[in-house]
Amino acid sequence: MMVRAATPSTLLRDPLLTRAAFWMCLIVAFGALLDLGALFWVWVSPDRVSTLVASRMGLSGVPLGLDEVSRSAGFGVSMVPLAVLLWALYQVFQLCRSIQMGAVRWDIIAFRLKRVAWAMLAIAALRPLANALLSIVLTVGSAPDERHIVVAFSTDDYMIALVAGLIFILGRVMREAGFVALENQQII
Repeated sequence: MMVRAATPSTLLRDPLLTRAAFWMCLIVAFGALLDLGALFWVWVSPDRVSTLVASRMGLSGVPLGLDEVSRSAGFGVSMVPLAVLLWALYQVFQLCRSIQMGAVRWDIIAFRLKRVAWAMLAIAALRPLANALLSIVLTVGSAPDERHIVVAFSTDDYMIALVAGLIFILGRVMREAGFVALENQQII
């Protein structure tokens, strides 16, 4: 990240924004723990993998290999997009935490928004790849004529990429607005 000049923090005095940032920190932390716990909860049970993962991928009537090795591999594959999501949630948490504390720097906010946007774009790209790998992992132990590769791109992936682009643009606008404000400050 390149910053043209050092910028002092701006102290926020809006109690509503501070409260909203506090609640966002709690929601983000709870969501991260819930995501990790739910992923572990699903992959530890063959029944839940069959019910929740395979049915979502269109593998309902397909014989699946649900031994410990395939479930561990499935958990590992599922962790890749989740790790990117957790990194994005950490960026959001840090952003909201700085707002909650009252110290806000436009350059840091723009930088964190850019990171969130890149993470969301990576998630949108990783979801179809992870689903394809999961279908391979779950059916690799089946007979050769019953193995499947599921390649699916949903509107959810498209919307995640679209929101990522919007967040990226907003981060860039905030960065440029900060530079303009800094230049105006130097003129006075």
